[in-house]
Amino acid sequence: MSVNWHQGGADAAFSAAAARGLPLFLYWGAGWCPPCNRIRASVFERPDFIALNDAMVALHIDGDSPGAQRLAARFQVRSYPTLIVYQPDGAEITRLPCEVDGARFVELLRLSLESRVRAADALDAALSAQQDVTDAAWQLLGFYAWDTDENQLLRGRDLPSTLASLALACPVPEAALRLQWHALHAAATAGKGGLDQRAAVKRLEETLIDARTVRAQMDMVSHHAIDFIRHLTVPQSATRLHLIACWSNALAQLETDPSLTMADQLAALRTRVRIARLGVPMADMERVVRARVAQAVLAVSAPAMRHQIINTAAGMLSDAGLLDEAEQLLRAELVRSHAPYYFMHNLATIAKKRGDAASAVAWYEQAWDSAQGAATRLQWGATYLQALIDFAPHEVPRIDRFASRMLEELGTMGDAACQRNRSQLDRIDSKLALWHGASAPAAALRAAVGNAVTN
Repeated sequence: MSVNWHQGGADAAFSAAAARGLPLFLYWGAGWCPPCNRIRASVFERPDFIALNDAMVALHIDGDSPGAQRLAARFQVRSYPTLIVYQPDGAEITRLPCEVDGARFVELLRLSLESRVRAADALDAALSAQQDVTDAAWQLLGFYAWDTDENQLLRGRDLPSTLASLALACPVPEAALRLQWHALHAAATAGKGGLDQRAAVKRLEETLIDARTVRAQMDMVSHHAIDFIRHLTVPQSATRLHLIACWSNALAQLETDPSLTMADQLAALRTRVRIARLGVPMADMERVVRARVAQAVLAVSAPAMRHQIINTAAGMLSDAGLLDEAEQLLRAELVRSHAPYYFMHNLATIAKKRGDAASAVAWYEQAWDSAQGAATRLQWGATYLQALIDFAPHEVPRIDRFASRMLEELGTMGDAACQRNRSQLDRIDSKLALWHGASAPAAALRAAVGNAVTN
């Protein structure tokens, strides 16, 4: 069995949900996106996820499908992946986090499908303190995907203070801890004044030494480590070194947890490699990294999970200073990957680390030439143009070629000025504005971009 994705388009899917009185589950993603590939492999293929087929209408919108970015503007989605549950009448219930483990995701999805309260209403009730909020609603708030909110739940509220208020009010320990971590992360990365950094570090360390809590919050432990260490501690301070040691121990626990997928184990190890560069050397790092990468690459063949594994493995080799091995891994994967153009960007990054600007530009060009899908080609093209103007501004023929082809492609896009596409047009316009060369195609492209944005 597999997920019964609705095939009739967004409007038909919402009509079907209304007619059947069922919630609608929306998955917004892209074929090249590693987190999308992870969730496809670790969640959508799970029997307990598939068992929810009859309890919902499942809709997948690929960001490269015709008109997808216009739909993205309608549903207020941007980041890949974004995962939303709607009521049968089309009102948004909640947005689900993409980086939790598969079992937790299915648990949250089931909770949201059964919810009688929208997260927005639960938030209003929690902040007003004038209405009761059920434990289930607190769970949805605690595990809300704040990073893909697009101002749907916050509606202009300040994120750090909102999260801090929720954390204080929440009576459900697991959800309260998660809200507290979210609040600390939002305040630390926003540079908000008044944050008690010593108290924040102490609270983090208390969490990191609790094995059950580390497992329950595994996505935050793996993905927020660098931000917390950098923003809450001073380089080479005793506080930083102690926090790194605590975090490394927690990550080591996740690396060997048999209940996690290999992708999540590898992500934990990569974070441990990265934080080792902030002050506490990792014992025998190169041997450990090589061994785990070799194991993971041999063990995984399914395209979706392999895409995520290769991306993490190559990044970890690069983080460990093993650039030749990272490049070798990526080059070998180009012939078997369903999205080789994604890995060409990684190869460009490696070239830049070596100071080889010419090779970096060549990889960006090859990635753009081979990219598939209108929105992806626009994004990859903007990245290639940026590299051209940064590293080879004198190569006018290459800029001419890019501008001419991009002009042609823009003419076939009906949603060029929407959502992610609009961001790429802004990048192209900004970069061309900084270039001092002369090119009729580039001037025409800039005029076309301005036209698309204003009309």
